[in-house]
Amino acid sequence: MNKFARKSSDRMTAVLDRARDYAAPTPAATPGLIPVAHIDANPDQPRRHFDEVALQDLARSVAAQGVLQPILVRPVGTRFQIVFGERRFRAAQLAGLTSIPAMVKAVADADLPVVAALENLQRHDLNRFEEVRAKVHLVAELFSITPPEVPTYLKRLRAQPDEHAADVLALEQLFGQLGGEQWRSFVVNGLPVLNLPDGIRRAVEDGTLAYSKALLIARAPAAHQDALVGNTLTHGWTQTELQRQIRALLSPTPAATVSPDTLAALKRQLTPRRLADLTPDRRTEAERLMRALQDLLNSSHTRGVDASDS
Repeated sequence: MNKFARKSSDRMTAVLDRARDYAAPTPAATPGLIPVAHIDANPDQPRRHFDEVALQDLARSVAAQGVLQPILVRPVGTRFQIVFGERRFRAAQLAGLTSIPAMVKAVADADLPVVAALENLQRHDLNRFEEVRAKVHLVAELFSITPPEVPTYLKRLRAQPDEHAADVLALEQLFGQLGGEQWRSFVVNGLPVLNLPDGIRRAVEDGTLAYSKALLIARAPAAHQDALVGNTLTHGWTQTELQRQIRALLSPTPAATVSPDTLAALKRQLTPRRLADLTPDRRTEAERLMRALQDLLNSSHTRGVDASDS
């Protein structure tokens, strides 16, 4: 391994080790009881959606057994801010607890998104939007760039891997430790969630719409997207049914076929007497339409003769 690749690898390892050190219990951070009223949530934490039913279930468990695993907080002025464990914190509030077991560690501002992202990625109930945001925070820390810069940089690495070999190696090792998808797959299948239209993104973010279905709906005409989201959730459309509905929207409406009965009725009404009964303006319009129909039929007949002679 060359020195540049080793430097990127060491940087990635340092990011993850630092985050894990915060989460590990130490004698200096023995859990203690902290008043719930003195604790604030982290406004930038990766998890945005908390399933209300699951939260109520956890609250009942907390009321019966207490909080079994302490949360991690950091001191901010005279109060404490949650680093991870907000779901347990919310359940404790619902259960009526006035204090909660917590470890207190001085997590730096720069390290906070890394620790929160890594801890949340260990959970299995993150929705795709939350998972992507968490991974973007880790990549941003890895390369010392801002989260908004991550998508553009990852696309550049994917397009020109040989020109950024050290950073590609660091990415491979980062995603290898996280488990699951590889970074190239993340660029193609994960990053698009950040660009979903607001209505679709909210449905993914609150956990009601599967990400795979969201991508399908995002490809449909914008005028139909909200209705597709609503119908997918209301009717429980499968992926196949959703694809069928979108194809139907994109297919042109077939021209209506004129039935023989309609033609016969029209023929009976096209008489000189019936035309004479029309007002002058309507008679002029009827004669114009008949001439246009005659020209159309004549041109069609002419094309048919030419084709048969060729």
